[in-house]
Amino acid sequence: MGSVRIPFWLLVLAAVAPLLAWSCVSHAPTTLRPPLRSPAALSASAPPPPAVASAPPPSTEPVEDLAAIRAKADAWRAAHKLIDLHMHIEATPERMAEAVRIMDSGGIGVGINLRGGTTTHRRGQPSSFDATKKLADTRFPGRFVEYMNLDYTDWDKPDFAKRAVAQVEEGARLGAGGFKEFKRLGLFLRDKKGQLLKVDDPKLDPMWRRLGELGMPVSIHVADPKAFWGPYDATNERWKELKDHPHWWFGDPKRYPPRDDLRAAR
Repeated sequence: MGSVRIPFWLLVLAAVAPLLAWSCVSHAPTTLRPPLRSPAALSASAPPPPAVASAPPPSTEPVEDLAAIRAKADAWRAAHKLIDLHMHIEATPERMAEAVRIMDSGGIGVGINLRGGTTTHRRGQPSSFDATKKLADTRFPGRFVEYMNLDYTDWDKPDFAKRAVAQVEEGARLGAGGFKEFKRLGLFLRDKKGQLLKVDDPKLDPMWRRLGELGMPVSIHVADPKAFWGPYDATNERWKELKDHPHWWFGDPKRYPPRDDLRAAR
């Protein structure tokens, strides 16, 4: 075989390559290549795995099925244990008798009559609340709980706050089961200047406080559904109701406050 001629530059490169490699290694930054560590060391220094939220333990409370709930409701209905918390019964023997017939047909034992009347009265005459309660207790004992209502006749008198407190104290004395205020407050009741009475008028603060002290529940109707402030036409989702009861519409800003103002009252 003939001899192979190797280029001179390749011989030089082969001679100096080990020196270049040693120089690069000796001068390389030590932080670029950390020393090798054993698997055990790596496992010991590794951060703990993130906690996995465990499912809540199953409830120990028994879960009643729909059939059981209906059976219980039917039993209550048969025993007249149901209570209607929202009734408006006119204080006449005929209306109360009609209400009792309806209550019996539905298994309702007790009705909360929110229209019990006011406790103010003329001298020598019973108040409307007193008359309503006596009628209910005499003709239909145990079937109705009467809530009292406030008389705003003397609103413009400087001592109305005290008069309001006296009214609820009289209601408690006569056996009122609670106090009911209708949506008239904030929407219909006006003072002698024609200004609407506000739900959160400071004049009423002593009365609310006294009701709490007496332990009398309060049922209050503030504002109405949002649609009752909407357009008074067929585009309103509650148009059928508004057409039949135009006085339920409060969309006239010249007569009624915005719904949000009523709801914000404290």
